[in-house]
Amino acid sequence: MKTIFYKIVFCIFFLGLFISCDDVLTEEPPSEISLESITEDNLDALLIGVYEPLTRSRGRIWETQYLLALTLLEESSRNTGSRDLFAQYDFITGFTGYQAGWPTLYNSIGRANILLANLETNDLISEDVKKQAIGEASFVRAIVYYTLVRSWGSVPMRLVPVSDSDNTGQPLEPVENIYAQVLSDLLVAESNLAPTTDNPGRATQGAARLALADLYLYRGQIQEARDKAKEVIDNASTYGYALLDSYSAIFSPTAPTHSEDVFSLKFSQFVTRGNFIPTYFAPAQPNTLARDAGIAARGLAFVAVDGDAPLIANWDDNDLRKSWNLYNQVVIGGETVQITSLPPETEFFYGKYRDPGAVEETAAGNDFYMYRYADALLIFAETENLINGPTAEAYNAVNQIRRRAYGVDQNTLDLAVDFPAGLDQAAFDDLVFQERGYEFMAEGRRWFDLLRTGRYETIIPEAGKPVPTLFTWQLPDSELQNNPALK
Repeated sequence: MKTIFYKIVFCIFFLGLFISCDDVLTEEPPSEISLESITEDNLDALLIGVYEPLTRSRGRIWETQYLLALTLLEESSRNTGSRDLFAQYDFITGFTGYQAGWPTLYNSIGRANILLANLETNDLISEDVKKQAIGEASFVRAIVYYTLVRSWGSVPMRLVPVSDSDNTGQPLEPVENIYAQVLSDLLVAESNLAPTTDNPGRATQGAARLALADLYLYRGQIQEARDKAKEVIDNASTYGYALLDSYSAIFSPTAPTHSEDVFSLKFSQFVTRGNFIPTYFAPAQPNTLARDAGIAARGLAFVAVDGDAPLIANWDDNDLRKSWNLYNQVVIGGETVQITSLPPETEFFYGKYRDPGAVEETAAGNDFYMYRYADALLIFAETENLINGPTAEAYNAVNQIRRRAYGVDQNTLDLAVDFPAGLDQAAFDDLVFQERGYEFMAEGRRWFDLLRTGRYETIIPEAGKPVPTLFTWQLPDSELQNNPALK
């Protein structure tokens, strides 16, 4: 069973106080408790607290509502009711469950701000230890603001601790300023973080570099994206990165980590410590089908797949990713059972996240990969082609992904599965984009890929959905009501 990585120190961060359990028990005057007590003995617990909101079971972000929202926005996703309205890019009257993750994201930012503010002047911690802590806190703050700005657009940008209840107001920050802060934090992380870590789920230099490559790609800085992805690839042996031989093994609910894991959010097979997404994605009827089929503790069927969408309809059956990502029948007791409870206009459920050992819906052990080594290879293939055309290096990067997908040796030429030789730049770019769609299905990337490339204008209507007219989501009522700067 997967080890619980996030050993949360409840008496410190869940109470929002940097104090020890002894302080609580001896009733030290609250006004005298300060950040001056952070030392190397308690620093790691506080760092874990910075990560903790991101992996909080039912934190309503990547393990539940936020990833669900991003999956609904893939052109092949559908459902019924408000979720289908959202899937058709109605962000006003459609599903708004994604808003529930907002306070969790800012919770993580607040903790990072508190720690970073202390570390600036802390003289109780050695410079090497302090440097690593600054890198980790900066990395977490960067990925959270990157999440916020891409999904909600202009948001409040809080960079200093909130000192009291009168200090909660913050106006909406221009989008460009937020991206500049994300870049700044990632550069700090890159220069401070160690190349590797013994603690799965913690930030490393390789993770910072790949996050930079992703940021540059999204912002259209193609040369910078190529160079950062190349740095990750060139240092893969130092960082311990490599593609796994099996695509399905990436999503194991029991493996603590593996060579393709660049940065992931860790979940465990313990009640209230797990990933809820297997339950969200699994069929709801009959009631015990998901459990009996070894998919999830139960199913809610919050999203399904339109098999007529071109990405799905044109998917080669020999690509092993297809049978892992999509299913409409299961095996129960040695017998194949056809699923008949699919929403209208859909033919499949998403199968990427499944845990037969989950004893309860909050106990699935599937991690969520924010970055894996496949990202580096596909970012490099895309950007190398855009700069230099489909070079041998670009072919090699994407063909490693292709070969793994078809179950052949990653490092051996295979004309049956490799990209065809002689492609021009545009054709190669289209195929890399398609490859990203297959490789990262239901991993929260497709919507942003559609936006950054402008392909949403053609690909989405070809899948039978309306062209989006809105590209960012509504700010939550909780922020509008409680932030005096937004009145």
